[in-house]
Amino acid sequence: MLTGLLFQSCTKLEEPFYTVKSVYADTNMRAMILEDYTGHKCTNCAPASRTAENLQSLYKGQVFVIAVHAGDFAEPDSVKYGGILKNNFICQAGTDWFNYQSFKIDQNPKGMVNRISYEGKISFGKDDWAGAVANSASMTKLAVISMNNVYNPATKILTSNIGGKFLSDISGKVNLCVCILEDSIYGGQLNSVPGDSIPYYKHFRFMDVLRGTLSGSWGEQVSENPLRNSVISRTYTFDFSTQPTWVVSHCSLVAFIMNGETKEIYHAAKKPVIKTQ
Repeated sequence: MLTGLLFQSCTKLEEPFYTVKSVYADTNMRAMILEDYTGHKCTNCAPASRTAENLQSLYKGQVFVIAVHAGDFAEPDSVKYGGILKNNFICQAGTDWFNYQSFKIDQNPKGMVNRISYEGKISFGKDDWAGAVANSASMTKLAVISMNNVYNPATKILTSNIGGKFLSDISGKVNLCVCILEDSIYGGQLNSVPGDSIPYYKHFRFMDVLRGTLSGSWGEQVSENPLRNSVISRTYTFDFSTQPTWVVSHCSLVAFIMNGETKEIYHAAKKPVIKTQ
């Protein structure tokens, strides 16, 4: 099946970056999507990005960050600060998620973990992200996802075959959402880190930037009331020649299975567009 991409743009971290020792998570655990709602005009978003990256490193293979540039703080500005905020990192899916009332994304930075409520809130500030991740880390794994990406450098076409298997009976409609992320995009970022004299970064390294989706903002329905051991399979393609500024070697696909109505994410997987050795 061929589906269109909904997008615009986005980026990852550098100056400075806190180092956290990577710990490989138990592969039998449920994977988590940490959505970081951010923007380059948001002065508190740089430290929030570091919090997200550190959690992704700490729970390596179990936590996948999606940096969602949306809202007023993500709007480009080619005049202020010498034009360092001119990049447009906004995409349609990110805007749709940001504006979805049930998520209650009323400011930046704000985040969600698998779109599951934590301490009575569906979305929360960066100081709660670690607790929300720890809370979700031991939840029952409900599905497995396989992904095989084949990129043709001659045609610049990506073909992704995604499969899934349910490990438990699940009630309701189940959607599959497939996102394109890009790493190592440099641009301006405002800053208010306590004790940091730099009011903005000219060359901030943005990571895990949501570029768009291959399956629509809310994914496509792939099952309803699936039983344990039932499987799903989908194929997606994308032509990277339509986005010449994107660096293919810095791009990855993140696929997640979610409740089509509540939007809760059941499981996720991530793979680079181009295989690395």
